Amino acid sequence: MGWLQTVQPVHRCKLEIFESIILHGHVMSLEYMDNLSKPKFVANSILQHSQIRRIERLKISQCADNAREYITALVSDIYEKAGFLKRYAGDVTESFTTHVDDTARLADRAELIRRKERALSAQLKNQEDMKTIRAKTKEIAEASIKLNLNKSGIGYSVDKKLGTNKAIFSILGPHTGHHYGDVVLIFKREILHHPDANFSLQAATSYFSGNCYEWRPWFGTAPNPKVESTQIDLFHKTKLHPSVPGYEYATALELIAITSRKMNKTPVEIDLDKVIQRWLTVDSHEVIEAHLPPLIPLDYIEQIYMPQSIYKALSENTHNIVDDLFKDCLTLSDKESKDYNKFVVEELNERFRPDDPHSVSRPTRGAILTIPSTNFNDHYVLPLTISQAEEQYRHDHPHITRESTIYIYWQLMNGDMMLTLSAKPIDADETNAKDSCLICYVAPKSSFDASDDVEYHEQTSYLNSGQPYEHSVFVSEKRFAGKSNEFYMGCNTDDLMTLCLEIQRATGVVNLSHAGPNAIYNHQKISWKFPKTELDTKKLEFIHVSAGNRTVPIRNLIITFEKQEDLHLTLNPDFIKGTSYMTEKASTETRIDRTQMHHPTQDDQNAASHGLVTQFLNRVSQIKDIVFGADDSSSLKPCPKGFNCLIQFSDNAKTHNSQYSHPCRYAELCRNPEPNLTHPRAPRELPHCSSDTNCKQLCDPIHRAHFFHTDLPFYLIPCRRQKSCNDNSEGHRKKYSHGEEGLEEIGEETFEGRVDYFSLKIFFHFHLSYTVVSAQSTQHRQKMQKHTIVPATRVPCKWGSRCRDAADAKHCEKYSHPPGIEKNDNRIPCKWGTQCHDHKSDHRRKYSHPSA
Repeated sequence: MGWLQTVQPVHRCKLEIFESIILHGHVMSLEYMDNLSKPKFVANSILQHSQIRRIERLKISQCADNAREYITALVSDIYEKAGFLKRYAGDVTESFTTHVDDTARLADRAELIRRKERALSAQLKNQEDMKTIRAKTKEIAEASIKLNLNKSGIGYSVDKKLGTNKAIFSILGPHTGHHYGDVVLIFKREILHHPDANFSLQAATSYFSGNCYEWRPWFGTAPNPKVESTQIDLFHKTKLHPSVPGYEYATALELIAITSRKMNKTPVEIDLDKVIQRWLTVDSHEVIEAHLPPLIPLDYIEQIYMPQSIYKALSENTHNIVDDLFKDCLTLSDKESKDYNKFVVEELNERFRPDDPHSVSRPTRGAILTIPSTNFNDHYVLPLTISQAEEQYRHDHPHITRESTIYIYWQLMNGDMMLTLSAKPIDADETNAKDSCLICYVAPKSSFDASDDVEYHEQTSYLNSGQPYEHSVFVSEKRFAGKSNEFYMGCNTDDLMTLCLEIQRATGVVNLSHAGPNAIYNHQKISWKFPKTELDTKKLEFIHVSAGNRTVPIRNLIITFEKQEDLHLTLNPDFIKGTSYMTEKASTETRIDRTQMHHPTQDDQNAASHGLVTQFLNRVSQIKDIVFGADDSSSLKPCPKGFNCLIQFSDNAKTHNSQYSHPCRYAELCRNPEPNLTHPRAPRELPHCSSDTNCKQLCDPIHRAHFFHTDLPFYLIPCRRQKSCNDNSEGHRKKYSHGEEGLEEIGEETFEGRVDYFSLKIFFHFHLSYTVVSAQSTQHRQKMQKHTIVPATRVPCKWGSRCRDAADAKHCEKYSHPPGIEKNDNRIPCKWGTQCHDHKSDHRRKYSHPSA
């Protein structure tokens, strides 16, 4: 089983095929090779070559179109001059094919080449790029001619009937088929997890010939006379895929049965050594044959073996590419013929042993594929359906039912992909509007230049029901079930991101969230409850993936029916960083003489309350100097732009905010001070807006700065477009300011004598919600061991029933609250009050709620 989980596919080919593979930049199926007779197809293949894709200007659509026409004309010219140009029905290679006269056609093509070359040269402005395009076109066109004249493969007509002509043949394990060629390519294990890959215990042609019935008698007797459809159907029904749970168990049982029959031993006597012993003595058609995707990039080749004689026979260009790309994974042998084949088989046998250091450390799980950019027009179905996955899962977990929650996990890069679940396979030609699909769209990751002064922006990720072809309509009309524009906020988007789609079939609730490390920093959960009349989640069967305007790599896509706890990291929501170390350090390094602290007289009590705040903060400043030193490195220069600074909210904010401080948008009401924010030293007595959150002037930054509105900041985020902004929507104007006159003056008045982060933290730690009174005589006060705290005339708390400190005795000695607030409840009052719909135990333990 361990061997089956780590063994890799091996492909063998001849010199001519290998040179073509290197020049094209891909390993190709027989069907793909057939298409290389069409100039248009070859042009697309050339544009996909890694060297051509490095040309940045070709990402511009007009440049790409000119390059495609130019390359197609060049390929047509090369093909015709070589006598290879063929006309395929529906393959219009040129716009001037109506010419009967060859001379006129050649002249027209030459004119087209000159015209497109002139336009493309002007657009690229780099002659080296033009040389690369011309050279690669010539190389690949000539290699395509040679490849078409020397097709490889056995039983090619049979392959067409079986459909295996669309796949790349390989052996899953040591490849003994020397007649296929002496160049041996070992592919990475991951390619087996592509949805288009599969494998059979013996060659696909053995089903057609009927040999499989002899080699595996449990199939029954071969039809007589031969029934092609029955035998082909048997092949497709017995194919296996590594993303299906239990594939290795089924494969191991068959290998044991085949080996025991061949060696006349009982199944219990069969081990891996005996399986390999039989493997190396039979024809390669009798061992595991893997059928891989039709086009495999060179990146998926892990190791190459070839004789010295073939290496020396490579063309100079192929030589250079091989030395450059595979210098660390190329093994040359001076052996020939049978000795070379023995050497390769022994090398492969040792390499695939489970304890070999070259083997992957742990098996890959689920499906792996790279989805090409198709603007969501092509949807790739996974080989495993939900009911099949459920049946497999139930073998080890019998408690699973049709109402059990489905969890789909996958990793992706960059985003702009769609995961679609449907009751039937999606067919672009036969769409049925009555059958709604579950659409899970993950937007492209947000990206901008760090030097740009722009605010964070992210496209909408969403859940919806409908057809995947409606994506552009959903986006245009902003019609989503559940959505988020902050799905990547705080995530590491430069690496693979793990996502989890949770489908609660019993209730119709669907959740999309991050899993793995990013779940620590981003707690966004896109959620929606779909009514059964709109989408029946119990009928969902097929899983499809598709990409928008970019190629999207997907890894480890699995279907399970229990939450994978190792992918959902838990945090302690009640953890509060203590201040004991700071207090202990202060007390050991210096003693604060309480007798030297200023105690206000009775007259002082009638003064403005900010006098006490100022004294306290001055004293805190002294403590800060004692603990951290007078030259505190955390002090920042005030930003000249103040709260109108555009950089503080941009992608470059981290660097800027580490050097400059900015006024806090919540001013003295801030309850979560940050190191780069400053706050007013003197509390202001601003009036509470009579309309509060229903105020019609919430879009007016001047009004917001002069009046208090519940849960809203005083100052708005500066819009990056400022006065040139054309967005007059209420939502935008409530959130962003646009350089209104008078804001700078308000900021200068408010934040004169600002308070730093450390001081405000200490301020909130001690609440500053009590009144220190020293009405006693100096002699009596000296006998007191601590300050006397007495009730003063309480003032109404500005937070009212929403106050988070309502359970704090010291706070309540100065501020009054509406009746009904539980004084002995240490929980935080929930901001939703009686309207709260969160009945989870962890929420109720942390937040209090007034009785109905």
